[in-house]
Amino acid sequence: MRSGTARLLGTASLATLVIAACTQSPGVPAASSPSGSTDEATAAAPSGTPAGATGTLAPVPMTGPGAQPVPASPGSCAQPGPKADDLHPATVKSAWKRVAYDTGRGSLDHLAVGSDGTVWATRTTRRTVAGAVETRFDGLRRWDGKRWTAFPLPNVQVTALGAASAEQAWVFGLAAGQPGLVGSFQHGVWAPLQLTGQLSTAIGTAGTATRAGWTVNGTEALHWNGATWQSYELPAPAGAVGGEGSAVWTVSGPVLPQGPASRWDGQAWQRIGVPRLAVPRKTDSPRPRLTGVVVLGPRDVWVVGGVSWLVPGRSSPQNEPLERRRPVALHWNGATWRCLWGRLGTTFTQAEPDGRGGLWVLDSTASRLLHLSRAGRWTIHPIPGTITALAHGPSQTYAATSTPRPALFRAS
Repeated sequence: MRSGTARLLGTASLATLVIAACTQSPGVPAASSPSGSTDEATAAAPSGTPAGATGTLAPVPMTGPGAQPVPASPGSCAQPGPKADDLHPATVKSAWKRVAYDTGRGSLDHLAVGSDGTVWATRTTRRTVAGAVETRFDGLRRWDGKRWTAFPLPNVQVTALGAASAEQAWVFGLAAGQPGLVGSFQHGVWAPLQLTGQLSTAIGTAGTATRAGWTVNGTEALHWNGATWQSYELPAPAGAVGGEGSAVWTVSGPVLPQGPASRWDGQAWQRIGVPRLAVPRKTDSPRPRLTGVVVLGPRDVWVVGGVSWLVPGRSSPQNEPLERRRPVALHWNGATWRCLWGRLGTTFTQAEPDGRGGLWVLDSTASRLLHLSRAGRWTIHPIPGTITALAHGPSQTYAATSTPRPALFRAS
């Protein structure tokens, strides 16, 4: 799976929980919007009501010794002066083009791209009721390049999404408030199952991430090997994952303090040390985070994130403790790390490959994307609206936005 997408290695059944959402299903036809429409979602309602998990799933536990840990080299990354900028990004004409709107107010919150280029997304709607904003999960959307198709999922909260094609996708999350959900569509029928054991308290909660057939959260990992689900214990807590095949990496993610990374070599997970992100002297409540990882090659890995901290004795215009933020991009060449610090003011929140040897990085403004070309040049590409998700497919990278109207963008 590339950037939140998954690649299956064969045909599977409901018992193995590969998700299938077919464009034309016996007894449950998928309605289509008018030909050429780019902003109308049409419902393809599954039979049955997903009020909760209807069965259990016990993945095959995979045990055995992992590879020897690799210590961080160097051990820490000192920050340069407050005016320094290792990236020197230039603002350029945005390479992002809007390809579709969705209807109404709200957002597209998760993205996944199948190997056939089909885009899957979760949808949240917003409306004002008695002066208050009401937010509601509104199921899945599938974009086939011309129109949206909607798939309602009542009583389900999706926290991670993966896709293989227009006919296959993974849904992880909560059903009736209980984590550990692994749901499936097959021929328009919804079939939710509940993970058993320790996995059920990790997978589906906040921080769950998917990539390349892997779903990770904390030290738990769930893997689809093409025939069955397997479970692994990670050597380091994870909340973000990148790569595919025999080169998959995890880092701590946006909700966990910075820790070491983990690397899958096709046989076992290995703990990879990451330099400690330093903060200036005389700071309070430092919060280092590693929020995204992009694997461009066995010796070409980028990890992004940043550090935030409070300045003692100083307050913001809102009379709150003054917070500083700084983004960082770390590059691993197979043996050592190089740390590139950006300007004060933001952190990095997500990252995806661009398909051409570079990567896209979202910063905490949620309104602009930074691009690192294969040649090593950083540029800034603004996008209108609030960027909520990124995903990379076989040849394209996509971004989803909210406000004033949910939209799908594609990088040229």
